Amino acid sequence: MKLIDMKSEKESKDSTMLSPMMENEYPYGLRISLDDATLTKLGMVELPEIDSEFKLMALCCVVSVSQHERKDDAPSRHVELQIEQMIMVKAAEEEGEDKGEDDTAKGMYPSMAA
Repeated sequence: MKLIDMKSEKESKDSTMLSPMMENEYPYGLRISLDDATLTKLGMVELPEIDSEFKLMALCCVVSVSQHERKDDAPSRHVELQIEQMIMVKAAEEEGEDKGEDDTAKGMYPSMAA
């Protein structure tokens, strides 16, 4: 399946009141924030580097990474992802109904194909 680029279309410079620094290339809502608990569930021991890319049935780019500690608290980590390309496919009503599911997974994650 081909992913669809989600970058916003450029409008004329007079159509927005935002400064160029405040404008975002991608629409609001296409960023995902992963907290420490989520990163742990995903098995991410080390924080990714900015601009590294991952597939999540979408192509996303790491745009923010942070880690902080407090005196009597465990370290806290945070990663923010910008979805740049994605595709939506109708979910199968029952498990196994979608005959192309296995082929799609093999195409997106060839290293995991058995």
